[in-house]
Amino acid sequence: MNDEELTNLIIKELGKHHDRKAIIQKVCEQSTLNWGEAERFITEVELHNKRKIAARQGPLLIFLSIGTLVLGIGLLAYNMEILVAIFNKDLLQEILSLRSGYYRLAGLVTGLGMTVGGLYGAWNVLASFFPDSK
Repeated sequence: MNDEELTNLIIKELGKHHDRKAIIQKVCEQSTLNWGEAERFITEVELHNKRKIAARQGPLLIFLSIGTLVLGIGLLAYNMEILVAIFNKDLLQEILSLRSGYYRLAGLVTGLGMTVGGLYGAWNVLASFFPDSK
């Protein structure tokens, strides 16, 4: 295999989220490179082709990020009632009577975490499509 075919193979494998060691082994099998040379070659290809790799990884990562974001917003909306109830009534009484609302409070915190994580993931995936041109 020539360098161009190896480069395309590496981009394809990295885009499918395959294990790095498996990619190195495949490159070693299909070329004359040893393990260290193949590892350096993969790193070089990865550095020079970030945009192509991100484009191959993008659909799955966008789907996961948006799914997490939507579920997080849903959890926040469903469990927002407990937060509103805490601040509308006597705060101390509500905190002391939270025994029955622990699951809803945990759902609220989880929803907040999922929302932040979904936004962060979507932002990173979209930013990887437009790498800095330095």
